[in-house]
Amino acid sequence: MHTRWRWVLFGLGAAVAACGPVAAAGGPWYGYVFGGLWFLMGATVAWRSFGMGTKLTEQGIQSHGIDHVSAIQWCDVQAIEPERRRNLVVFHTIAPAVQAAGRKRALSELSLLSVKKDAVPERTLKQIAELEKALAEHRAGCTACGAQPKAPEQRGLVARLRRAISRKQHRSAR
Repeated sequence: MHTRWRWVLFGLGAAVAACGPVAAAGGPWYGYVFGGLWFLMGATVAWRSFGMGTKLTEQGIQSHGIDHVSAIQWCDVQAIEPERRRNLVVFHTIAPAVQAAGRKRALSELSLLSVKKDAVPERTLKQIAELEKALAEHRAGCTACGAQPKAPEQRGLVARLRRAISRKQHRSAR
C-alpha cells in the first residue's frame, strides 16, 4: 500500500535538489556550501520518499516512512483500527493504527488529511480492511497465535519442576 504523499515529497525533494546547483552556480563560497546542502537535502528527501509505504509480508507489516523503517509481527497484532491525530497546528490526519504488544502504532505514511472529524475516509477503511484480511489469513494457518488452540499450562509442582529442568537442559545444550 502506497501513499499519495510519496509523490508529493518526491517532487518536492527533486525540486529542492535541482535548486541546489542553481544556488551554487558562480556564487561566493557560501553559495557553494548552501547549494550543496540544498542538493543533498533534496536528494535525500526524494530518495527516501520514493520507498514510502506499507508492505504486507508473511511475517508481518513493514512500515517505510521518510524517517523510519519498522516491522510489526502478525502474532503481536491485537487489533487494527483508524486513529485520528492532529498534525502541525490545524491539520487533522487519520491513518490505520495497529494495536500490538500493548501499544498503538499508527501507520503514519498512510495518513490522509481529514476535514470531517467524525468520519473515516473511504480509502482508510479500504486499507484497514486489507490489513484485517491479511491478519485473518495469517491467523488461519499460524499455530502460535491462530487456529490451533494452545495446550493449557499446568500449574502443579511437578509441572513447574519439569519446566525448570527442561529450561536448564536447554541452556546447557547451547
